[in-house]
Amino acid sequence: MGQHFTRRRMLQLSGLLTAGISLSACSSENSSADSPTSAHPVTFRFANAAETSSLDVGTSGTLETARISAQILEPLVRANINTGEPEASLASDWSVSDDYRTYTFTLVSGVKFQDGTDFNAAAVVKNYQRWVSVSQDTASNSHIEYLQILSSLNSKDGKTPLVTDCQEHEGKVIFTLSRPSASFLRALTQPAFGICAPSALTKNLSLKKFPVGTGAYTMTSWDGRAAQLDYYTGFRGDKPTVERIIFTAIPDAEKRFVAMLNDEVDGYDLVGGDNYVELARHGKLTQPRDPYSICYISFNLQNKILSSREMRSAIAHAVDRNFLVKKYFPQGTNVAVDFLPSLFMMKNEDTSAYYTHKTDITADRLKEAGYKGEAIEFYYPTDVSLPWMISPEVIFASISADLVKAGINITPKPVSWTDGYLDIISKPSETRGLALTGFVGSYRDPNAFLSRVLAPTSEIISQAEKTKAVAPDVDVEASPLPVPTPSAAEKDREELVVSYREILEAIRNADQLIDDQERKEAYTAINLKVAQLMPAFPLCYPVSAVALGQRVNYYPLSATAVSEFALANVKP
Repeated sequence: MGQHFTRRRMLQLSGLLTAGISLSACSSENSSADSPTSAHPVTFRFANAAETSSLDVGTSGTLETARISAQILEPLVRANINTGEPEASLASDWSVSDDYRTYTFTLVSGVKFQDGTDFNAAAVVKNYQRWVSVSQDTASNSHIEYLQILSSLNSKDGKTPLVTDCQEHEGKVIFTLSRPSASFLRALTQPAFGICAPSALTKNLSLKKFPVGTGAYTMTSWDGRAAQLDYYTGFRGDKPTVERIIFTAIPDAEKRFVAMLNDEVDGYDLVGGDNYVELARHGKLTQPRDPYSICYISFNLQNKILSSREMRSAIAHAVDRNFLVKKYFPQGTNVAVDFLPSLFMMKNEDTSAYYTHKTDITADRLKEAGYKGEAIEFYYPTDVSLPWMISPEVIFASISADLVKAGINITPKPVSWTDGYLDIISKPSETRGLALTGFVGSYRDPNAFLSRVLAPTSEIISQAEKTKAVAPDVDVEASPLPVPTPSAAEKDREELVVSYREILEAIRNADQLIDDQERKEAYTAINLKVAQLMPAFPLCYPVSAVALGQRVNYYPLSATAVSEFALANVKP
């Protein structure tokens, strides 16, 4: 429902905004010689919904870091804005060997980094070496983009990563893979694989504050809350309409809304559910994204209580997701049946039985788990709005109420987003229990979702012990090991077992399939295995929207929430 704001309320919020936002007076810690020459550059003022403590997309897993750095750094291949398929960027062309294990990239020639140095194959190799180095920190959720292709954790032998080598050869770059991978090229479209100038990797230039790339914009200043980017005059492409971008952080949805009504911003992310009608009344446009995100509860399997599959099942059946979605998420959000948005069309009808809200099943599972009322820590982020969760505190309160009503003892653990929430809920811990989390898919492939949900710490993966998976009225194939065919009576009593290793192997096999229908069938089966193991509990596929002011003629909306501002069109 829309809401009207009184003049007094508007003035109150405007005062708060004036005190907290300075859109054009960023501290000029760093400056570029390649700033726009026009005296009054066409400026796009965009309000992010969260702060970020770093602009280094290689070590920060936040959407806001990715959004800012993507204007400065370019990857070898970029995702098509409509299809998500890879297309040329710093690589003008590429070829794939017959065995699908060697990718050879031809690079665009004559390109300069923003520090004046040459972009070439050697620079790409330097970046690859940095990716490998960063990927070694397996305990950090921020590095998930690298773990997908550079970590050995998900490999068959536990030692060999997907990408085994990257070499320069006659001005080209050659990536060698340990196996075929349908997702590899798509994974390279992520902002985390943007190419930095080697000088920024080897000198005392901090990528956290001053990324240097080949993109349409160069970093001018950043004070921790606001970042100013200016047009890079050495950019090889067409000059964008937008000559200057000012990103500022406004974590509160209502304050972002008021900033738009006061024309203090030209666009902002994550429109609050109550603001759509009021924005329209004031002539503001809202653009909804395709639902390409997941909100879920992660289970820490190192926690003794949650190591029980029955306990995890009890929690899943206790939460009324239908109420949650209708009450607290934007219209268009759907209850999740698995971890893959409907875009992939890989829904497995049998997964619903594992997540349905049934308090009688919760009671049975608690008895089976031997739960005695022990306290379970439940982490959730504060002081932030997220694409998959505009109001985390409210969502936490609703879920906790369901769990407490079911007889589960919850200890709230609020953590400020800027205190490194993602890293905190990913580190090894025997006391952490539940964590409210989610993400936007960073590239157009099911591995963008499953790899992140299933990316536990190395300690958990190394254990990889078989876990009982029980669910009502679900007939699923048991262990893949050859065993005598059981009788019907024996099969009814048979206990299904699923492990991380089994699921990771299934994902590896699915990733090697070339035929689209075969891949779809493989991932549909994987969805069921994930529900059986239940390392996490999917809540919903949230939708989100961007609000735009009258100066904006065109905004290149992206399902991944990382738009290319050089394509935007804004009135002077």
